[in-house]
Amino acid sequence: MLPRLRILQVGDVHYPTASKANRAIDDKDVKFPANLKGSLSSLPIKAVIQRIHSELSAGRVDALIFMGDLTDQGDLAGFKTCADWLMTALELGPGARFASLPVGFVPGNHDVDRTLATTAGLDAKFKPLEAAMAAAGATHFPTAVPLSFAIGETGASATVHLLNSCWGCGEPENIPLEFRDAIKTAIDGVIVADPRAASVYYDRQLDTPAFDAATITTVASAVSDCPPTSLSILVAHHNLLPQRTPRLAPYTELVNSGSLRGALVNSGRPCLYLHGHIHEDPVEIVHIGRGPPLVVISSPEASAGFNIVEVTFMRSGLPLTCEVIPFRYEAGSIRRGASQSIPLMGERRRSTDRNMAKVYAHVLEAGEVYWGELKTFAETLSTTPDDDILAEMVELLAADGRFQVENRDLATDAWIVKAVV
Repeated sequence: MLPRLRILQVGDVHYPTASKANRAIDDKDVKFPANLKGSLSSLPIKAVIQRIHSELSAGRVDALIFMGDLTDQGDLAGFKTCADWLMTALELGPGARFASLPVGFVPGNHDVDRTLATTAGLDAKFKPLEAAMAAAGATHFPTAVPLSFAIGETGASATVHLLNSCWGCGEPENIPLEFRDAIKTAIDGVIVADPRAASVYYDRQLDTPAFDAATITTVASAVSDCPPTSLSILVAHHNLLPQRTPRLAPYTELVNSGSLRGALVNSGRPCLYLHGHIHEDPVEIVHIGRGPPLVVISSPEASAGFNIVEVTFMRSGLPLTCEVIPFRYEAGSIRRGASQSIPLMGERRRSTDRNMAKVYAHVLEAGEVYWGELKTFAETLSTTPDDDILAEMVELLAADGRFQVENRDLATDAWIVKAVV
């Protein structure tokens, strides 16, 4: 089996809301004992966190990344509670069971206290969030500058860049000057008069999510300088591409996403961009011509599940494919969905090795073969490939759209290889 790297991606938690969500139970008996009701079904967010813990316990995760929005409506107490709960429930941080696991968080627009945004400088609204993260034992949380760290090992490595996309969130300076004061006064007045208005404000707020210019310059340089035998993984709360579903709200898309997006697709390097915010889970690919892709991966709201992003590397260390594996909460349990595989090599690089052509022809003629049968056939070739070389042939042909591999997440002995016509 070729070397792989697995990142567990968790979307918006919204802990105050998620902790009060309805259980997966048809509750029509108001007199049914509450303690027994709780034993019949767990909260969706609790079930998701339990499954994440199981994945960590199995040793199948190289990094754990949260997409922001730990709280609702800038509730700092909710943010602190969520950070403490996640770090404790998942046994993360110094002295904990998974202390060595790289864990990253990014700020979301719901994490920003709008009163701090309207009365202080651009970075003051992030200070309480930084303090809460530090107190919980989470050290990877970007505010003023991007925060980067390496994951994996030689042969399967990547650099994660955590970005703050919330610089403009809650800032009245981004409302046009001609009616800025009037709108700010109106917003303050209605929120005080009707607490429900705060929810509407944070869902449709007049803010301007953005990266600061220095972040774009720094990250673009880092991606361009990334060695061919590694991979850049960018993480931010907001989507880099316009949302597929029409969003009827002002100023909710990143205003300078095009600047970063253009720098990434012109870098000549494959790149992953992980985000949350939209509570949907599209996987979208951007590239120029047949160059290396920018793969944009959204995670659903945490109570709906999570993604595992698995990157496979060639024996030479070059990133080969990215597979997005969804785990979704359905009817009280977490189920694995159909995965999506994206080649990372850009323009197709077919090998001149005649053995690979013979392997493809054999599978094409048979329709599908088990790994043991494929190994037996490989022994008839002029140069018998070992298991790693044969696995790389199969992975290359799969990345080229020629093969489909069932049981790919298991050892190669369990593989069933099918030809795609």
